[in-house]
Amino acid sequence: MLRLIHNQTIAGSIFVDDIDDGLPNKNVHRLGSTADPKAYPRDGYANKAKQPSYVPVTKKYPVVVNGPPAWYSTVPGYIDVEQTPRVILSAAKGKIFKLSQPGPTNYPLITVVSFTAADVAAPVVTGATIGLIPADLTIVGTGFLSLTPNDSTVYITGTGAVAPLTRLAILALGGTAQFTDLLIVIPAAAVPLIASPGTFVRVNSDDHISNVFTV
Repeated sequence: MLRLIHNQTIAGSIFVDDIDDGLPNKNVHRLGSTADPKAYPRDGYANKAKQPSYVPVTKKYPVVVNGPPAWYSTVPGYIDVEQTPRVILSAAKGKIFKLSQPGPTNYPLITVVSFTAADVAAPVVTGATIGLIPADLTIVGTGFLSLTPNDSTVYITGTGAVAPLTRLAILALGGTAQFTDLLIVIPAAAVPLIASPGTFVRVNSDDHISNVFTV
């Protein structure tokens, strides 16, 4: 998969026209069957989404603690596309390649990130403990890091609940703070009232919310 990220150096969506599924001479061929000799992979087969072609300026994604999305966070816009032959060609020497190169302003219009399904897997919390001195909160598990431009968030509810803490906010605390794909350490000063038991933690990454873990 490729993620095409809007660098926000211009206003408005960016049209990647050589992977577009809506060109006039292609619409008539979308018959929904791989057996049809006139069908094109980029036009979408049955049960297969069409290739998106506009990279939006911003993207909103749901952040869930309990129940429905509680609020939305806006990040630089992006689309994810499968590496079909047409997309591979575009990334090598077509429109994707050209948009990712420095232009007249010395800034590329998009950033291209290659990733696999494992890179955006749902996070899983397998352990959460409170230290003695200092009383840091240590969370272990998998899938904690979000694929750029998204940022991961830790939710602490119950006893000692605090406002949601993003990865960047945790790292900005310095000291013992850590945030990797497998480990999160939140310094005691940021979570002074957490208790065991009675405190619950969840991690949000790549639009996925983890299981609830009791500290």
